[in-house]
Amino acid sequence: MNRLFTYAKTAVASIVRDKRLVAYVLLLLVLHLSGALFLYKIVTEFDNVPHFWFGYVLSECSNKAGRSVNLQSRLAAWLQNHRGTTVSFRQADFLVRLVGFLLIGGLFWETAELTFSHYFGMPSDPFFAFPITLHNIDGALDVSVGIVGATLAFLISNRKWFQRKVAE
Repeated sequence: MNRLFTYAKTAVASIVRDKRLVAYVLLLLVLHLSGALFLYKIVTEFDNVPHFWFGYVLSECSNKAGRSVNLQSRLAAWLQNHRGTTVSFRQADFLVRLVGFLLIGGLFWETAELTFSHYFGMPSDPFFAFPITLHNIDGALDVSVGIVGATLAFLISNRKWFQRKVAE
């Protein structure tokens, strides 16, 4: 348990020390607060902007936190040893980014939205309610837009590697 606390402390410290990531988080807060105050009512699909940016930011934070505790390398090695798969560092990084987003973005954001939206006079959007119709698909769309943001962050951070592979 002590080692887990040390890893968490190291991961959070690596994010907080990164001025770029702190600026990304502040921009996310500005987008969401301006949306909650007036833009969600004025611009019909403005909700997609903070969800996309949330995916992007969480992808970058997951990457930074994972690298600070060598998670990507250890995950790739574990998958190779225990599952017999060939997983590169980049593939492990993509997994860390997606799982980081899905756990924090998918579960935390949507649960917080469902739990607290009525306190702010906003209707809560159903999340994966069945049967799926156009009226209850908002949560699934929010998570999907966030996954696109997380994937774009991965692609941008690896663009030099991808450019080199295309040139070969």
